Amino acid sequence: MKTEKISDVLQGMDVNTEDAIVALSDKVWEIGELSEIKKQVSDTVFTFHIVANVIGICKGDGWQAIIEENTKLLPYISHAMYEIGLDKIGEATENIEQIFPLNIDVFALDEDRLCEVVNFVRGSREGKYFTITMEELKGYTSEERKQITAKYSEVCEKLEDATENMWGYNSPDNAGWGVVSRYLEKHMQDNFWK
Repeated sequence: MKTEKISDVLQGMDVNTEDAIVALSDKVWEIGELSEIKKQVSDTVFTFHIVANVIGICKGDGWQAIIEENTKLLPYISHAMYEIGLDKIGEATENIEQIFPLNIDVFALDEDRLCEVVNFVRGSREGKYFTITMEELKGYTSEERKQITAKYSEVCEKLEDATENMWGYNSPDNAGWGVVSRYLEKHMQDNFWK
């Protein structure tokens, strides 16, 4: 692999800007899917990438967008948060991949089936736009489904509450990007690639 340092990739950009964070993350996304990214970039870059994407998505659309539309991030979030020094968020996300309180491996689902699971746990009513087709979901009673929906909503709300003041657009510490900037400053001379 190449021997580029993180500083080489950033080419003198100020790590205290959102532009630098986005540029580095975009460079990482050029590699492809997360599984391929994890194989190719250093652990430092992978940690940065996960945290930067979680913060960015949270700022724009909240935790539900991560959980429902960026499910592939889930297994990596807790470790990355601990690694970057956000222990409170690391702890809050320790079992986040199990946020769907069902006996279904959501990571093995195609997009349509994942969408069905999301609609199910959100409590969407069946009708013109949503029908339960998965046998795994048909076995739940309406009372069980209410409990599943309540649990799912509660976890999402707890995550929002834990991060809103930290990552909101009006938050201190470089509008929430400060932790990422400090991490990059500390690791500028680390390898970009494995």
